[in-house]
Amino acid sequence: MVKVAIQSVQFPNHYVRLDGKGVTSFTGTGGGTVNTQTYIGTYETYTLVENDDGTVSFKSTVFDNVFLRLDASGVTAGQNLASGGGTVNAQYTARSLERFKIQKQADAAGTYQGIVGIESAASPGRYLRLDGSANKVNVQGVFKTYESFKILVVGQ
Repeated sequence: MVKVAIQSVQFPNHYVRLDGKGVTSFTGTGGGTVNTQTYIGTYETYTLVENDDGTVSFKSTVFDNVFLRLDASGVTAGQNLASGGGTVNAQYTARSLERFKIQKQADAAGTYQGIVGIESAASPGRYLRLDGSANKVNVQGVFKTYESFKILVVGQ
């Protein structure tokens, strides 16, 4: 299994942080806290899980069976909300809201940047969004600057 960190491109010293304290069973609204951190510690690392349907899930390396969750309620595909919307938090087990498609951004000829958008599989056209100036991770209906990430391999 590959251990990864999710780094913002717009805010390169910010990583997606998942605190799954108290998330010990499935709840419809999820739980825990997802925000940002300025370094890669244990709360900023995930096991990249490849699902049978071609999607991936991000499993916490600290909290047992806890996954990154994206609920795009209130966010329409194609809509560019000034401050983002929806809810990004944690969930016990990986069901539909914990599955993602990795969308590679086109690179200039002869270069490889490794920039991706992390799109919700349950809500196509909705992307993980990180605002490092507000320490906030939420959802956006477009794949632009705040939705651009690098998935860094940090261990096996």
